Amino acid sequence: MKTTLEIPDDLFREAKAQAALTGQKLKDVVAEGLRAVLHSKRPPAQKRRHIKFPVLTSRTKAPLAIPDDAAYRAELLDEPGSP
Repeated sequence: MKTTLEIPDDLFREAKAQAALTGQKLKDVVAEGLRAVLHSKRPPAQKRRHIKFPVLTSRTKAPLAIPDDAAYRAELLDEPGSP
């Protein structure tokens, strides 16, 4: 079957040189390369795994009171100089 492909110039030159060195036609080198890729024994690409995070429920309906100030964070980290 005939087809048209766009191949980067450097790859074309390398394939053409390989064909000349081995005494093959360019089409045979390209077909050999395609066969090698298509028939390689690489494992198929894995699907993305979805991670299920645990859902924690609260006993109360009140929102969490999380302070957002530097003094409280310093206290949590037990940094020197914290109150």
